[in-house]
Amino acid sequence: MISNKKNQYQCGFSSLYFKIMLIFLVFGSLFTCLFFSYQYLAEKNSIENEFSLSHKYSEDSLIHAIQLADQSFSLYDNAYNPVLKIALQRFQEIYHQSGITPADMDLVSVKNELSTYFEQPIDLYIINASGVIVASTFEAEVGMDFSSIPQFMKKLTNIRLGNSTEYDAIVTGLKLGEERKYGYIPTNDHEFILEIGINLQKFFREQEISKYPRFAHWYGQTRQDVSSVWIYDLTFLQASDIKTAIPGFSDYTYEFQEIEGRKNNLLKVYRGHDSIELAGPQKNQVTRYLYIPQINSSSVSSGLFDKVAEIVYSTGQMQIKINEALSRNIFHALLVIAVLVLIAFVIARYISRPVYQIIEDIEIIANGDYEHPIRRTKGFEFKRLQASIQKMVEKLKADIISIRQKTYELDAELQNRLRVEESLKAANHKLSLLGIITRHDLLNQITVVSSGLELIDDDIEKNEQNIKLFTMMKNSLFSIREIIQFTKMYERMGVDEPIWHNISLLIKETMVNFYSQPCEVIDNTNNLEVFADPMFNRVIYNLIENSFRHGGKISKIKFESFFEDDVALIIYSDNGSGILLENKEKIFSIGYGKNSGLGLYFIRDVLSFTEIEIRETGTEGMGACFELRIPHGKWRIRNVNP
Repeated sequence: MISNKKNQYQCGFSSLYFKIMLIFLVFGSLFTCLFFSYQYLAEKNSIENEFSLSHKYSEDSLIHAIQLADQSFSLYDNAYNPVLKIALQRFQEIYHQSGITPADMDLVSVKNELSTYFEQPIDLYIINASGVIVASTFEAEVGMDFSSIPQFMKKLTNIRLGNSTEYDAIVTGLKLGEERKYGYIPTNDHEFILEIGINLQKFFREQEISKYPRFAHWYGQTRQDVSSVWIYDLTFLQASDIKTAIPGFSDYTYEFQEIEGRKNNLLKVYRGHDSIELAGPQKNQVTRYLYIPQINSSSVSSGLFDKVAEIVYSTGQMQIKINEALSRNIFHALLVIAVLVLIAFVIARYISRPVYQIIEDIEIIANGDYEHPIRRTKGFEFKRLQASIQKMVEKLKADIISIRQKTYELDAELQNRLRVEESLKAANHKLSLLGIITRHDLLNQITVVSSGLELIDDDIEKNEQNIKLFTMMKNSLFSIREIIQFTKMYERMGVDEPIWHNISLLIKETMVNFYSQPCEVIDNTNNLEVFADPMFNRVIYNLIENSFRHGGKISKIKFESFFEDDVALIIYSDNGSGILLENKEKIFSIGYGKNSGLGLYFIRDVLSFTEIEIRETGTEGMGACFELRIPHGKWRIRNVNP
């Protein structure tokens, strides 16, 4: 509400004040929202990038640490190679001395003999040319087929066909996930491979050697957002329990949880040699499957024991930072919008106040105080507006004075015209009354004369001259009677307002007056109605009467309707003698014709009141034809309900 001491103006939705504020607020709020939305997205991307980069650097450190540990661990397991060589040679010697098939060998007794070489438990294996373990002191691995691992199978084939002893690094067993050190030697016939596996699991526990769990624990300690770290090797492909594919599983400090699609995810990483990231397994968590390639070495399983670290990160802290950034930007945006509201209020008030001041002055002037001045306002444009309005007010005052003077003059003239109209009405009434009395007296006198002629008709001598005179006097009396009737109709013409006439109905009503004339009447006007003077029925009557009176022997009369754009045509025609070409316009003149000469003149005059035109378009000898052109708005087609 903007107000002063005199008036108050409601600032509704259509006011200038409201529109200025609305425009300023809309554009200001839109720019503010866009700016802080961009600011929020930039902060969000920065937080997410920081999260990703910190993971990348930490994961790179984990990969290098595991690779270096594997490399340094190889120095430890090489200490077992000399004793393995002696034991494998003795295993080879016992195999050939027995002279029996591997299935018939007493591997348990052989194991007992060879166990004297080692401080840790061992197991013996015999692998055939197909890569299948055909005999073993570790029953769980009998029947294991290495042909499913082509790279490892190729190395086994080279060992079987060769003559040297080969050693493997300490690797995880496929069945129980135990840490073992393996050695291989071929039989002399190159049909089999003899293998000894040293079970180091108990030794590692006693010595507290836990390589991979230690790294997993270390990684979890370095980052607060790590929920769990599990390091897998390729043994998960053969393991019945995926936990056996985690070296040193029992030494991990995390609680193992089943994750849907874990095996498929591990297989995808191993095959693609690339890390992947997935959402879950719980809300605000992401899981990274980190590919850790094995460093190449001379061991038999070199390149076969790449690892995958399954790291579950919590995104809670990151989400908290993102939410804080969102709340901060929303708060700043609302703060800016609040400032914009205040600025918009001040600007709108500053701009609109001179306008409302001018409106107040104009309303005072509009209420009749033409001497009230337009108050001064600030701003060049408003000063020009003030000057223009003041000039307009001065001109308005002059115009009002002039209008008032003209009004007085027009009132006086109107009074004079009213007096004249009253005088004309009185005169017309007197003339009409005089006409009625005159026509009545003339008709009475004509009746007297007609009666006198009828009385003396029998008393005079019947000769040619008398008959001619009597006929001439009767015709004159008939013409006088027609002229008197015409003046009566002409007096009524144009007095009443035009009305709608149905052409078909007028034709039927008019033909009742000509029942004695044997004639066919064709009506093709198709429910056409015409807006004309109430005397329009005399138009139809005079056209038909004109045909019977001047057309000779008439046997057919036709009414038709046609349409040209927005003009309607009524065509009246008969099959009489027709009208000469030079008389087509004369027939509408007053006094032309064999009788009174007023019929067609009367028709044209009646039609002219509603701008209807009439002309004769027939051909001499083929009948008369009258065309009535009815302008737009003066005709319509009457709807007939079925």
